[in-house]
Amino acid sequence: MDPKEPSNQREARQFLLATQLFFFATLLLCLLIVHSKVVENDGISYFGVYHGTIEVLTLGFAVAAYGLWRTSAFMQSVDGPPWLVVGLRVIAISLFVLLITPFNKGTFLNWSHMITGVAMALVELAIALLLLFNYRSATSIAAFTVALGGGLIAAASLPNWGFAYLLQGEIVFEIGFSWCLFELTRIFELRERGALAQRA
Repeated sequence: MDPKEPSNQREARQFLLATQLFFFATLLLCLLIVHSKVVENDGISYFGVYHGTIEVLTLGFAVAAYGLWRTSAFMQSVDGPPWLVVGLRVIAISLFVLLITPFNKGTFLNWSHMITGVAMALVELAIALLLLFNYRSATSIAAFTVALGGGLIAAASLPNWGFAYLLQGEIVFEIGFSWCLFELTRIFELRERGALAQRA
């Protein structure tokens, strides 16, 4: 095994953490640029159509996608579940699909955007469930609870009944998912280091 591969020296976990922190930093910058009831109602997607934040969100999505793709390569190198490897790559690609399907440019693009977002969220939830069901601990339960709580807030904000907290729900959900993925990466990393130690 090449010592430069991310399964050694905690590279995978560190890289994932760095790219996810960068992503959330770009979200914070977007919030500092524009924040209103419209943003809360439209969610993170609003930053992809507002002229003052498109570039910032695109950069954040690109870095996050690269981090997810690298993490999928790490999972593949340590014999992670094939669907997990594919799922992480689907999420990475979906980030770009969200950018090229602005929800405010007609019915087709709006539905494409919504379908992509929902599909991506379901994949993220499945990954969070993988952590919860297979590596149950206080940390994994807490991470899953954050993701689930954010997802429920976001889902409750979608119908037009005056509960406009989609932005907050999406951010909390993404924090929870990021935490779950970080824990999964840590677990697979420790498992791989243990396997290498046994072979030494």
